Amino acid sequence: MRESARRWAAIATTMALMAATACASNPRPGTYTRLIITGSEIRADGYRSAYEALTHHRELIVLEDEIGFKGGNDSAALFGRQTQEYFVPMLVVDGDFNLNDAITTLRRIPAEEIVSIRLYHQSMVPPRYRRPGAEGGVIEVNTR
Repeated sequence: MRESARRWAAIATTMALMAATACASNPRPGTYTRLIITGSEIRADGYRSAYEALTHHRELIVLEDEIGFKGGNDSAALFGRQTQEYFVPMLVVDGDFNLNDAITTLRRIPAEEIVSIRLYHQSMVPPRYRRPGAEGGVIEVNTR
Protein backbone atom coordinates (compact mmCIF):
# COMPACT_ATOMS: atom_id res chain seq x y z
CA MET A 1 0.00 0.00 0.00
CA ARG A 2 2.75 2.46 0.96
CA GLU A 3 4.78 1.55 -2.13
CA SER A 4 1.78 2.24 -4.35
CA ALA A 5 1.13 5.59 -2.65
CA ARG A 6 4.78 6.63 -3.09
CA ARG A 7 4.71 5.64 -6.76
CA TRP A 8 1.55 7.72 -7.37
CA ALA A 9 3.06 10.66 -5.48
CA ALA A 10 6.20 10.47 -7.63
CA ILE A 11 4.10 10.32 -10.81
CA ALA A 12 1.96 13.27 -9.69
CA THR A 13 5.05 15.31 -8.83
CA THR A 14 6.65 14.54 -12.19
CA MET A 15 3.48 15.52 -14.06
CA ALA A 16 3.21 18.79 -12.10
CA LEU A 17 6.83 19.66 -12.90
CA MET A 18 6.31 18.88 -16.58
CA ALA A 19 3.20 21.08 -16.71
CA ALA A 20 4.98 23.95 -14.94
CA THR A 21 7.93 23.70 -17.33
CA ALA A 22 5.65 23.72 -20.37
CA CYS A 23 3.81 26.80 -19.14
CA ALA A 24 7.01 28.65 -18.29
CA SER A 25 8.55 28.03 -21.69
CA ASN A 26 5.51 29.26 -23.60
CA PRO A 27 5.32 33.06 -23.23
CA ARG A 28 2.23 35.06 -24.08
CA PRO A 29 1.91 36.11 -27.72
CA GLY A 30 3.55 39.46 -28.27
CA THR A 31 6.12 39.08 -25.48
CA TYR A 32 9.63 38.72 -26.78
CA THR A 33 12.11 36.42 -25.07
CA ARG A 34 15.16 36.82 -27.27
CA LEU A 35 17.67 39.65 -27.27
CA ILE A 36 16.95 40.50 -30.91
CA ILE A 37 13.55 41.50 -32.23
CA THR A 38 12.91 41.71 -35.96
CA GLY A 39 10.82 44.40 -37.57
CA SER A 40 8.51 41.78 -39.05
CA GLU A 41 7.77 40.44 -35.54
CA ILE A 42 7.00 43.95 -34.32
CA ARG A 43 4.63 44.63 -37.22
CA ALA A 44 2.99 41.19 -36.94
CA ASP A 45 2.17 41.88 -33.28
CA GLY A 46 0.55 45.19 -34.24
CA TYR A 47 2.89 47.58 -32.44
CA ARG A 48 3.10 51.08 -33.90
CA SER A 49 6.52 52.15 -32.60
CA ALA A 50 9.79 50.88 -31.16
CA TYR A 51 8.64 52.08 -27.74
CA GLU A 52 5.48 49.94 -27.85
CA ALA A 53 7.47 46.87 -28.89
CA LEU A 54 9.99 47.30 -26.07
CA THR A 55 7.31 47.77 -23.41
CA HIS A 56 6.35 44.14 -24.07
CA HIS A 57 9.88 42.71 -23.94
CA ARG A 58 10.49 40.33 -21.05
CA GLU A 59 14.06 41.55 -20.50
CA LEU A 60 13.13 45.21 -20.00
CA ILE A 61 11.38 47.43 -17.53
CA VAL A 62 9.83 50.37 -19.34
CA LEU A 63 8.17 53.03 -17.25
CA GLU A 64 6.81 56.36 -18.45
CA ASP A 65 10.23 58.03 -18.61
CA GLU A 66 12.69 55.26 -17.64
CA ILE A 67 13.97 52.11 -19.31
CA GLY A 68 16.28 49.39 -18.01
CA PHE A 69 17.09 45.69 -17.98
CA LYS A 70 15.42 43.22 -15.61
CA GLY A 71 17.26 40.82 -13.31
CA GLY A 72 20.40 38.82 -13.95
CA ASN A 73 23.89 39.50 -12.70
CA ASP A 74 24.29 42.45 -15.05
CA SER A 75 21.53 44.49 -13.52
CA ALA A 76 21.12 43.34 -9.95
CA ALA A 77 20.79 46.97 -8.91
CA LEU A 78 18.55 48.01 -11.79
CA PHE A 79 16.33 50.80 -10.66
CA GLY A 80 18.05 50.25 -7.33
CA ARG A 81 15.73 52.06 -5.02
CA GLN A 82 18.18 51.40 -2.19
CA THR A 83 20.78 53.66 -3.81
CA GLN A 84 18.37 55.80 -5.86
CA GLU A 85 20.46 55.10 -8.98
CA TYR A 86 19.03 54.13 -12.34
CA PHE A 87 21.08 51.98 -14.68
CA VAL A 88 19.69 52.94 -18.04
CA PRO A 89 20.88 51.38 -21.30
CA MET A 90 22.24 53.67 -23.97
CA LEU A 91 20.17 53.95 -27.13
CA VAL A 92 21.94 53.59 -30.48
CA VAL A 93 19.88 54.25 -33.62
CA ASP A 94 21.49 53.26 -36.92
CA GLY A 95 24.96 53.45 -35.38
CA ASP A 96 24.46 56.92 -33.89
CA PHE A 97 24.48 57.35 -30.13
CA ASN A 98 21.33 58.97 -28.81
CA LEU A 99 22.40 61.14 -25.92
CA ASN A 100 19.00 62.78 -25.60
CA ASP A 101 15.77 61.33 -24.23
CA ALA A 102 15.71 57.66 -25.28
CA ILE A 103 11.99 57.22 -24.55
CA THR A 104 11.02 60.12 -26.82
CA THR A 105 13.27 58.81 -29.57
CA LEU A 106 11.83 55.28 -29.31
CA ARG A 107 8.30 56.69 -29.53
CA ARG A 108 9.23 58.51 -32.76
CA ILE A 109 10.52 55.40 -34.58
CA PRO A 110 7.57 53.90 -36.50
CA ALA A 111 7.26 50.12 -36.68
CA GLU A 112 7.28 50.27 -40.50
CA GLU A 113 10.85 51.60 -40.44
CA ILE A 114 12.33 49.06 -37.99
CA VAL A 115 14.60 46.34 -39.36
CA SER A 116 15.65 45.01 -35.95
CA ILE A 117 16.16 45.89 -32.30
CA ARG A 118 19.02 44.23 -30.45
CA LEU A 119 19.51 44.35 -26.68
CA TYR A 120 22.96 44.14 -25.11
CA HIS A 121 23.27 43.59 -21.36
CA GLN A 122 26.27 45.23 -19.69
CA SER A 123 28.59 42.26 -20.21
CA MET A 124 27.45 41.82 -23.83
CA VAL A 125 28.09 45.35 -25.11
CA PRO A 126 30.30 45.13 -28.21
CA PRO A 127 33.54 47.15 -28.23
CA ARG A 128 32.19 49.71 -30.74
CA TYR A 129 29.56 50.78 -28.17
CA ARG A 130 31.72 50.71 -25.02
CA ARG A 131 31.90 54.27 -23.83
CA PRO A 132 30.77 56.32 -20.85
CA GLY A 133 27.01 56.04 -20.59
CA ALA A 134 26.82 52.43 -21.79
CA GLU A 135 27.33 50.94 -18.32
CA GLY A 136 23.64 49.98 -18.18
CA GLY A 137 23.77 48.14 -21.51
CA VAL A 138 22.78 49.16 -25.05
CA ILE A 139 19.58 49.10 -27.07
CA GLU A 140 20.50 49.10 -30.75
CA VAL A 141 17.75 50.01 -33.23
CA ASN A 142 18.35 49.48 -36.95
CA THR A 143 15.96 51.16 -39.36
CA ARG A 144 15.53 51.27 -43.11
